[in-house]
Amino acid sequence: MNPQPPTPLKGIKVVDMTHAWAGPTCTTLLGDMGADVIKIETLTGDTFRIAAEGALFVNVNRNKRGIALDLKQKEGLEIILKMLNKADVFVENFLPGSMDRLGIGYEAISQKNPGIIYCSISGYGQTGPFRDRPGYDPVIQAMAGIMAAQGEPGGPPIRIMPATIDYCAGINAAYAVVISLMERQRTGKGQRIDVALLDVALNQMNPYVTKNTMDGEEPERMGSGHSAWAPYEAFPTRDGPVLIAVTTDQMWQNLCKALDLREMGSDPRYAKISGRKQNREVLVKTLRGITVQYGSLELEAKLLAKDVPCSKIRTVGEIIREPHVQSRKILEDVDYPTMGKIKTVKTPAFFFGQPPATRLQAPFLGEHNREVLGELGYSQEAIDDLIAKKIVLDYKP
Repeated sequence: MNPQPPTPLKGIKVVDMTHAWAGPTCTTLLGDMGADVIKIETLTGDTFRIAAEGALFVNVNRNKRGIALDLKQKEGLEIILKMLNKADVFVENFLPGSMDRLGIGYEAISQKNPGIIYCSISGYGQTGPFRDRPGYDPVIQAMAGIMAAQGEPGGPPIRIMPATIDYCAGINAAYAVVISLMERQRTGKGQRIDVALLDVALNQMNPYVTKNTMDGEEPERMGSGHSAWAPYEAFPTRDGPVLIAVTTDQMWQNLCKALDLREMGSDPRYAKISGRKQNREVLVKTLRGITVQYGSLELEAKLLAKDVPCSKIRTVGEIIREPHVQSRKILEDVDYPTMGKIKTVKTPAFFFGQPPATRLQAPFLGEHNREVLGELGYSQEAIDDLIAKKIVLDYKP
């Protein structure tokens, strides 16, 4: 019998006042590790509920309970205050200052709950000239120099489609929360956490930042290639491109053996990485004339047999059908009432071969109103009154 995935955060109460992508990613990671996460939404709900027909929302809001409140009414804020007074963690990702204006900023909450871990995720951070700017993933990509470095040589800037910065911001925030919980065990003190998407993006660009300070150069746009290595890009085949990533001289020799390229393997121009970079144009043109003679899977197999890192450039539909992905249990089959039978992607951390367990699917808007309010001490009559006043959403399955 396989041991069950760990739930080290069981018993930790997290108030989740996040929306969109970065904040919900953070709280999903905490929920995956056993925390009791309660997602607070307005009566109209998280704007990402309808994005991509709900495909975004269901992936970053599992293992949470959900309530929907009118935060503009005094009674709605009172509910949040009651929750925060008992919470271990509060995560929010609104514009800096928004929580202070609602009366639930860090200073106000920490006075009554000094042990709270208060985590804010924003575009540009809680301080600095840009703090009041709204920031989404593609906006931060544009700001951080990422888009300027993407695309084909001479072409327009290109954004990375997956919300990589949002996702990494959520991971960094969850990491900071867990570290703060460990520190609180030792000191009894809470923590104020500030995670900025721009900081996260710059961290991802760290080698290019360092190199720019050394020589003033900007990253060179190279499409699927990389300025540090060659051959290192997509090469054509009869039925679609294959990405080949040669980073060492030994890999180059292995590639030449795999494709029986004896002349190229012995050519002194290509023996060292410096020569391959210097002669990149001729090298790539020659290789393209060779790779196009193969099928994509045939080329992939030949190169892998000689330990050359490569992959056929697969579509989403192709990769989720791969037997390897199926065997990894990273995909989860879900029958979600409003979406039908779908697949979601679990958190990619395995414990004794098992990914984190899904205890709860992403909540419907206000699904756990009565349950959560009852735990806060509200009677059913009081809850009915809050619903009648439209302070709490009247959830109906």
